[in-house]
Order: sequence, then C-alpha cells, then structure tokens
Amino acid sequence: MENTTTLPVFDTTAPYHIKREYYRDGFAAFQKKFVMKRSYVMMALFFILLVSFVVSAVADPSNKTAYFLMMICLAAIFMLWYNPRKQRRMVLDAVQELEFEQFTACNDGKVLRIRIQQSEDETEQIPESRIPLATAYVQEFEEFYLVCDGKKMFYVLPKSALEQSAEALPEQSAEEA
Repeated sequence: MENTTTLPVFDTTAPYHIKREYYRDGFAAFQKKFVMKRSYVMMALFFILLVSFVVSAVADPSNKTAYFLMMICLAAIFMLWYNPRKQRRMVLDAVQELEFEQFTACNDGKVLRIRIQQSEDETEQIPESRIPLATAYVQEFEEFYLVCDGKKMFYVLPKSALEQSAEALPEQSAEEA
C-alpha cells in the first residue's frame, strides 16, 4: 500500500499493555485513511443535491417533493457526519475492557503475530492474530505503530514494547554464549 512505513523485525516482545490514548489516536488515523474520504465525498454529493432541491423549492413553493427530498438530504448528511464519531466512541468503549490485557507480538519481516497473554487455567484459548505485512498498511506515530489489515482491522503496537524486546535480546544472546 502507498505511504506505508516498514515495521522493524523483532523477536517476541515482553508482555505489554496498550493505552487507551493509543487506541483513540490509532482508530482516528484508521478512519481518516479508510472511512472519512468516502464520507466527505458522499456529504458533498448530498449537499449538491440539497442545494438543487432548495432551488427547486424556491422556484415552485408548492413542490412538496422538493421539501421531502431536502429533509432526506439533511438526514443523510447528518448520518454521514455522525456515524464515524459514534463508531469511534463505541470502539473506545469496547477497548476499555482490553486496556488491562497483556499482549505479546513478534515480527519475522513477513507476518506480524499478536497474541493475548492467557493463563494456563483458562479453558478457551484465543488464537493469535496474523497480519501479512506484504498487504498491510503500517503508519508510524511518535509512541506506537498503527498496523491495518486492509480496511477491516487495525492493530496498535507500542514502540515501548519493541524497545523491551530489543533490551531482552542482548541478555538472551549473552546467556546462550
């Protein structure tokens, strides 16, 4: 994909948490990249239709269809403006439960694997998420990476987790020697 950043290759990270602010900023960037452009185009089209219906209503005040279609256009513009904000709020409410979960990640250069840390006594194991980096969109922020698996899913990878992994690597190689 265009304008993508290369994610560094790293071994399994130490368990990490993802701050709510990272989710907020990451989802806002995800929406800006994949959702908002379409919404702005659709709002502009409905606005042009609204103007044409206003002109029609002014030219012929008895035209009830023009008034009805003006209300439809206003409702569509409002929905296109409001729905992304509603989605953002709902996603942030949903990830509030994930704020205290611990994750690990590893990247071999081809596939990014993210796993939720689970205790052994949990009966239901959650499978790891695998994101092929060849088709992923990666955007670098000051404190995290945003990894988008197409237009369907986004992942937040804090840079602090990668730094912990890099610090752990020299210790492991010294132990192996």
